[in-house]
Amino acid sequence: MQPTTEAASYFVPCVLASLAAVACGTLLAIMIFQRRAEHRRIAAALGALGGYESNPVRGARAAADEAIRLDGALKELRAILATAPVGIVALDSIDRIVTINPAAVRLLDAGDRPAEGRLLIEIVRSPDLETLIASARETGRRAEAELPFSAAGGERRAGCSVVPLSRDVGNAQLLLVLEDRTELRRLESLRTEFVANVSHELRTPITSIRGYAETLAENFELPPDAARFSQTIARSASRLGAIIDDLLLLSSLEDPSARRDITNTPVRIAGIVAEAVEQVTPAANEKRLAIDVTVDPSLWVMGSAGLLAHAVANLVSNAAKYGPADSRITVTAAAEAGYAVISVSDHGPGIPEIHRERLFERFYRVDRARSRDSGGTGLGLAIVKHVAMVHGGYAGVESRTDANHGSTFRIRMPLATDRGGKNLPMATTPATPASSMQTQSEHSAGTLPTAPASRRTA
Repeated sequence: MQPTTEAASYFVPCVLASLAAVACGTLLAIMIFQRRAEHRRIAAALGALGGYESNPVRGARAAADEAIRLDGALKELRAILATAPVGIVALDSIDRIVTINPAAVRLLDAGDRPAEGRLLIEIVRSPDLETLIASARETGRRAEAELPFSAAGGERRAGCSVVPLSRDVGNAQLLLVLEDRTELRRLESLRTEFVANVSHELRTPITSIRGYAETLAENFELPPDAARFSQTIARSASRLGAIIDDLLLLSSLEDPSARRDITNTPVRIAGIVAEAVEQVTPAANEKRLAIDVTVDPSLWVMGSAGLLAHAVANLVSNAAKYGPADSRITVTAAAEAGYAVISVSDHGPGIPEIHRERLFERFYRVDRARSRDSGGTGLGLAIVKHVAMVHGGYAGVESRTDANHGSTFRIRMPLATDRGGKNLPMATTPATPASSMQTQSEHSAGTLPTAPASRRTA
């Protein structure tokens, strides 16, 4: 019995050792298989990442090169943002700052504390900017405005553009772009003050020259040449006076403090059109021009009747100057999508497209020789543009140079509404021809200076 027991004592450990060896071998084989499979997956991923699925090594090198390129592009983008002259701010869904560049930090006076992660309202408190951002978020379209910002060094002005991103980039949903216009507005203010001061200084001597020249021509017996010279001096002084009056008016329209003094009362469009047509009728009669007037009597706007009549008179005067003799001028006023639209059409030679964009600039002339001969100041259309702007609207032109030549100038301004949100009451009289229109006494002139009726020419 003893040999059997000894044999059994050796057999059991051998079996256990064999089983353990088989288990270890199996586990090792499984690990090797998994490792190889993992290697194959990594190689395939690297190959696919680099664009070479069949060549993992080449794919890995391509992926590494791409990573280096992306890192360089990221550094380049950061350098561009850091040195960009415009402020750039990326905002998330609750207007928290995701990214901000140094230019925006300086413009918004964000201080030394890091701005990323803070709400925009913590840095700048501007209801107008909040409204602009909300508008862009609601409409999904770009929103722009020029806004003031308070800073330690004084008020700054910036052109603000809020652009919704086409797709979310991380947490960023909106891009706020800020262009510092403080210096530009300061220079414009200096220019406006300079023009106003020079115009005021010139007004007195020009008036004296004109008065003396007219006195010589009317009250003294002068030789024919001297009489002609004095009349020429008087006409030139009168034209200089008209230019000075228009320059003063433009300076006032560009001055924010003067714009705030404009009389903001309800103005009936029919009244200002009647006043403007009445001023131009004598000049139109000289060329046998018929003025057709069609005005919706229910149109009202808020603003200065004197300034608006001045602008419309400039347009009608332009049409009378450039329209051919024995033709017609059409003046209409109607409501379009919440705006009052005043249109003045003529059958003149038309304006080439190359000139239309600059037509409302100061002293810009399509035909310089003809414009000077007509006696205009070169400022009429610039005044029209600025009058429309201070009334919340804009001016535009459409023109044709083909067989159906002619031009149509338009002024668009928001319609006036009463407190209930309804349009102001209709006039009791219908639209009438220009010959029977009367200027409304309720339409007093605004506080800004206006040229005399005889000088209201474009």
